[in-house]
Order: sequence, then C-alpha cells, then structure tokens
Amino acid sequence: MAGEKNFENRLKRWLEEEGIYPLGHPSDKMPVAPYGYYEKRWGGGRYQKSGLPDMRIVVNGLALEVELKDTNGTPSELQKHNIRQINRSMGLGFILYPEGFPEFQKIVKVVKTCPPNVPIAELIASVHALSSINCDTLTAYTRSRTPTPPTP
Repeated sequence: MAGEKNFENRLKRWLEEEGIYPLGHPSDKMPVAPYGYYEKRWGGGRYQKSGLPDMRIVVNGLALEVELKDTNGTPSELQKHNIRQINRSMGLGFILYPEGFPEFQKIVKVVKTCPPNVPIAELIASVHALSSINCDTLTAYTRSRTPTPPTP
C-alpha cells in the first residue's frame, strides 16, 4: 500500500507542475497557469460506490479516470469492469502502474495541447495508441497483463 501511495504523491506533484491542481485549490497559489484539476476518491463503503477509479483528472475539459496500482498490484474484477465501461462509453479510463507513468505523462500532454475542435474519437484513438500494459485502457489486456484479442 505504501508503494501505491508514493506513486499517487508522485503523480500529484507532476500534475501540479503541469498546471493541473486539486479541485478547490486557491488560484493565487497556482504558480503555473491552470489546465485542469484532479480529485482523489476515497475507498468505497458508505461514502462512495465501490470500484470507482482512484482519481478523476480533468485536462483541457476532458476527464481521465485513473485507477492507480503499485508495480505488483492487481485490479479487482469490479475495477476492471468499471474501467471497461468508462472506455466503452467513449470516456478515458486507465489502470496505471508506475512503469506506465511516462506513457501517461505523454497522454496528458497530448490532451493538454489538443485544440478544442479535435473530435473526441480521434483524441481517444491517439490515447489508445500511446497506451501499454503499464498504462492500461483495458482494451486489449487481461488481469495477467499479457496481450489478448480485444473484446467487441
């Protein structure tokens, strides 16, 4: 669990360097022009539905739903189901491992610099092209993180 928390903190620091601040962050404490916000979700139970991704990161108006995992972490079946549902709905959901962080950074930068008239389908296609098993949009990989044919 400590590894996942360290990874989360690393992600948050990088997002803020990119101008993506926690929801509600005071504008006078933003050293970089804002391009979006993030919110950390806290586990299921009585406060929130179980299986939702750990973070919502909104960049240039587009929401990225991110489930964070440590290097040896495994998403639950419910987490994988929810990420698949997000992606099938033309959203952008990820299971992100530390090894996939450089790819995720590229994805965020593409979304950040994307002009507003780019069709969402084209943007999503480029995100999938930048993804790998360590920054997984769950379109072609299974729990074992080995390639399998995409599901229809």
